[in-house]
Amino acid sequence: MHRRHRIIAVAASLTTTVVGTTLVAGSASAANSAKTMYQAALKAAGSENVHFVSKATEQGISLEVVGDAGKSAGSQVLEVQNGSTTEHLAVVLIGSTGYIRGNESALEKVVGLTAAQSSSYTNKWLSFPTSNSQLAELISSLRHADVALELRMTGPYTMGGTKVIAGHMTQAINGTASTSSGTKVPIVLYVTASGTPRPVEEVTNPNAKSSSITGTVIFSNWGEMTHPTAPTKSTPLVPLLPAA
Repeated sequence: MHRRHRIIAVAASLTTTVVGTTLVAGSASAANSAKTMYQAALKAAGSENVHFVSKATEQGISLEVVGDAGKSAGSQVLEVQNGSTTEHLAVVLIGSTGYIRGNESALEKVVGLTAAQSSSYTNKWLSFPTSNSQLAELISSLRHADVALELRMTGPYTMGGTKVIAGHMTQAINGTASTSSGTKVPIVLYVTASGTPRPVEEVTNPNAKSSSITGTVIFSNWGEMTHPTAPTKSTPLVPLLPAA
């Protein structure tokens, strides 16, 4: 599940205060500074472990995700709410193997199993090789490189204001990203204002009053080691999938 379409939850205790002024967006020097800082943030994101909490809505569907990304291992729990239907899925990545465990609805609608298979394997661990392109989406964002890829946005890049988020002074960088339908929406990436510009928060469509997609992602615990463990027992998932 790409983060762009899974929206990020902002903790209720999070306090944000605008403390700076917006830089002149139209100047070449401001644009260059914004692009340079953004590229440095991508580099940092692609080299360190991180904890993320996200919440997104698109066309009436909401998605909440909590997870940790590492060099070659990570884990996340996601929940999709579509009307009265709730899809719940836990995902673990250990090296070249991915593991998932979901409720009946998630196994059928997200993974693609039949109704009978979904009923049989509800809340049971299923394993698959990360080399399987059909299942690659299930483990997206669980490695350093994935986090950097999912932070990609396009220009023109401009500097926004400064803001205190969860005790960190941050600098806003404005850009755009494309939705699943190809529509471009504004993105604001807040990075630490001093030292290495690590991402702190990303907001999709920040000023939207009504939109097909909105979202927020909170990043924390940069550089802290995570230790996801493989299930002691799992069933191979690939043989259960329908023929492509």
